Amino acid sequence: MRLEHETPEIELVAKAFQAISKEISYEGLANALLKAALGHSGASRGAVLLSEGGELLAKADASFAREKTKFFTSQPCAREFRLPADLSERVLARQETVVRQDCCKGSALIDAAECLPGPTIAQLCLPLIHQERTIGILYLESERKETFMPGIVSVMSMLASQAAVSFESAQLFEALRETNMWMVKGQQIGRMGSYRWNTRTLLSRASRECYRIFDIDLDINPVPFEVFKSRIHPDDFPALEQALARAVSTKSPFSHEYRVAHRDGTTLDVVAVGQFDPGPTGDVELEGIISDVTDRKAAEQALVDARNELARTMRLASLGELAGSIVHEINQPLTGIIMSAEACLRWLTRGPAEPGEACKSAMRVIEQGRRASDVVTGLRSLVRDAQLRFSAVQINDTVEDVLLLSKRDLERAGVTLKTDFDRSIPDVEGDLVQLQQVVLNLVRNALDAMAGVNGRARVLTVSSMVNDGHVSVAVADTGVRIESASRERLFDALYTTKVEGLGLGLSICRKIISVHGGRLWVTENMTYGVTFTFTLPLRQSAQMCESN
Repeated sequence: MRLEHETPEIELVAKAFQAISKEISYEGLANALLKAALGHSGASRGAVLLSEGGELLAKADASFAREKTKFFTSQPCAREFRLPADLSERVLARQETVVRQDCCKGSALIDAAECLPGPTIAQLCLPLIHQERTIGILYLESERKETFMPGIVSVMSMLASQAAVSFESAQLFEALRETNMWMVKGQQIGRMGSYRWNTRTLLSRASRECYRIFDIDLDINPVPFEVFKSRIHPDDFPALEQALARAVSTKSPFSHEYRVAHRDGTTLDVVAVGQFDPGPTGDVELEGIISDVTDRKAAEQALVDARNELARTMRLASLGELAGSIVHEINQPLTGIIMSAEACLRWLTRGPAEPGEACKSAMRVIEQGRRASDVVTGLRSLVRDAQLRFSAVQINDTVEDVLLLSKRDLERAGVTLKTDFDRSIPDVEGDLVQLQQVVLNLVRNALDAMAGVNGRARVLTVSSMVNDGHVSVAVADTGVRIESASRERLFDALYTTKVEGLGLGLSICRKIISVHGGRLWVTENMTYGVTFTFTLPLRQSAQMCESN
């Protein structure tokens, strides 16, 4: 009969063991232990305290503030857990199980609503020991004497031991939960998610952040390829499909950028990378990271826009420079217009008049007027967003046209012209008017440099050649040399070595050549004068042309 009576009790204890052992959190473990202890001991109230870091401070004052514990629970609910100093010493420091059947010191659960006014309280306090450390306390109280008999204490000790063993599992799960939380938070902050894609079943498993990036419901697990495909921007899917097929066939690392279209119309830019390895089932799987780079690309575009706006602002800031440069550049065609108009009047006022010669002079007026208009248009394009008029330009012909227009100036200045053109030079892409402007400016500078030369020949040498993918044009004179200090600032806007100069011609020339993707510089000659040289790339990309 005794055995029949004990069997149900053993089964209840076994169930309590199971309830405690399956808990994987500090809260669940403490609650399960307290519930089992109160249910099997007949105690009126109790408390379980689990320590922070798995070890309690063995202090005699036994005052455990809530913030010092990993988890604290009591029945009924109490704000604070206070043990008598002697109990704390024995339980915490000596790791003893303490039983007091008749205690007059009052309840350790100071705000317990069910505490009776009588002085008699039975107490049971057991240490929870794990790897020789006190990790917690099981504390029980009862108003009835003889509550905590040896049999009850033995069962409570077994429950406490089981709880101490389960504490390690709770620690592991807490660490795993914390690690997972960090990973999830890190992926949210970094806006990137991890994934595995089975190349045979075409099913994917992914982290929570991937679900957010692709706007997929969390209850879809694993994710079929069709669901993934439905989120890819239609214009980007063919290229993505080809990239995946190529990576799968070669088992090479995968990397591709494409757009994701959400159901609400939002579009994200993403970059997917991964590598292949065998999955749990033996199938080849692509494992990798998908990053949401929408904000980064928006920031990059904003930076590009800011740079373009800065460039535009700088060009607009050159409007004053443009105004002066127009005067500087069209001075020669205006002079030609005046001279041709005067010649026309002379031919008409002669007796008899010579209309044929007058017509020729009038035609020269028209020609010079058109040239002045072209110069103004070309200069405007440097400070506007208008696209330059790039076309195929034969640089030798361009230089020769300028030299032909400058023939009278050369003759009046007593300058001998020498040319050395490389006739194998192919066409380059450029704005014809602006390139003519550069050559004209360099020729005029050379004439100005030789204006005060006496006692030696005034020679202008113009040459061209092809070298290392570039066409170069050199304009050399036998005039005065340029001081080193002045040479360093020669291309600065508003800097000039001429008494009546505006300091704009060479600055504009360098800007034009730079827009064409070339360089302009000056070097001293071996004997007299200097040489200005500019280069142009043989092929100017359409992209560069549009960007400028």
